[in-house]
Amino acid sequence: MTASIKKFLMGATLATGMSAIASSPAVATTLRPSNIQFSTYNNLPQIETYLFSNPPAVETVNGIQRQVLNDITRDNVGKAVQALTDNSSATNVELWYRGETPQRVGFTANLGTNTLKVESVTKADWADGVLATAWLNGFRNNYSGLMASIATTPGSNLLNDFNTNFNSIVGHLRTNGFDVAGDPNIGDVTYNTQTGQLKVDLVGHLDVAGRYVDTRRQVPRSRQNPELINNTNFIGNFSTADGRYTGDPTRRQGFSPDIARNITGNTFFDSALIALATKAFRSNQAFQVSEIAKITFNDQVSYAFGFNATDSGAIAGNRNVINDSTSHTGIYTWTKNSPTNPPASVPEPSTILGLVAVGGLFAAGRKAQKA
Repeated sequence: MTASIKKFLMGATLATGMSAIASSPAVATTLRPSNIQFSTYNNLPQIETYLFSNPPAVETVNGIQRQVLNDITRDNVGKAVQALTDNSSATNVELWYRGETPQRVGFTANLGTNTLKVESVTKADWADGVLATAWLNGFRNNYSGLMASIATTPGSNLLNDFNTNFNSIVGHLRTNGFDVAGDPNIGDVTYNTQTGQLKVDLVGHLDVAGRYVDTRRQVPRSRQNPELINNTNFIGNFSTADGRYTGDPTRRQGFSPDIARNITGNTFFDSALIALATKAFRSNQAFQVSEIAKITFNDQVSYAFGFNATDSGAIAGNRNVINDSTSHTGIYTWTKNSPTNPPASVPEPSTILGLVAVGGLFAAGRKAQKA
C-alpha cells in the first residue's frame, strides 16, 4: 500500500470519527423554567411565595431541626420567579391563597423549546371524571394494603368497601370536586433533555394524618403561653379506631381541629380517610397525600399529584403553631416523559474513546513505518 493511500485512509477514518463526535447531540442538560408569566384573577396573580430568610432561620419541630420558610410574600412575581428557579424544592409558590375554593390561576414558562403551563385545580377539572378516576386509582394502589388491614362489618375490610363505593365517590368528586387539594404549592420544575422527562415537585405535608385525627400528644397551653401540656383530644386516648364519620366533625373525640376543611363531603370516603389516618398513626406509618396541579406541557394536559413524599427539611413560617407541625415538610415528586420530545441520543463515552483509539492506531502505524 502506498504512503498516499495509507494517508488517505487514515484521514478518512479520522474524519468519520470526528464527524460522528461533532454530529452527536450535546451532553444531557437539566432545564429550568424561563420566561415565567403569571396569570391574574381580579387583577392579581393570587400567589403566595415561601422563601428562606438570609441567613436562614432554624426551628426544632417534633425533635427535628428544620429551616423555616419565613420570607413569605403575596403577589410578588419577582419572589415567585426566584422560588421556581433557585434549585430548591422546598422554596415554593402557592397557586391561589384566598380560601379553599380555588379559581384558575397559575403561570406559563418555557423549558428550552417546550411550553409549560402550571395551574390550580378547580371544580371544572373534576367534571368529566378523568381526574377523579385517576386520583382514586392512585390512592387505592398506594393504600390497598393498609385498607385491607382495616376490618369492617359484616366480615369485610375497608378495601372491599372502597371498591364497592368507588363509582359513587367518583360521582361525588365529579359534582363537587375536592377544593382543599386544588391550591398546590409548586417547588422545583425541571426538564431533562436526555431522558425527555418533565419533573414537578409539589410541597405539602410529610404526614397528613394530623389533618384528620388529632395526633398531638402535647399542645401549647395557649397562643400566649408556649408551655406544653397533655392533649386531652389526642387520638391515642381513645380506643375506637373504626373512623366512622357521621358528617359532624365537631362531635367526635379524637378528630383533628383542622378536619372540617380537609373532608370531601362524601361520607364513606371521609370515613375511609379518618380510618386510614388512625391506622397509619397507630402503626407508625406516614399517611401521605399531595395537593394537585394542572400541568399543560406542549399542549398536553396532565394532573400532577402523589402519595409518597420525601422530607423537605423545611417548615412553613406562617403555620398555626398550635395545630400544625407538618406544613411544607414533604416533597411529592411527579414526573412525565414527553411523547413529543423523544430522549436525545447521547454517545457513550466508550464510543468516543473507541473513535479516538482508532485514530491513535493509525498514527502509531505511521510512526512505525517511519522508524
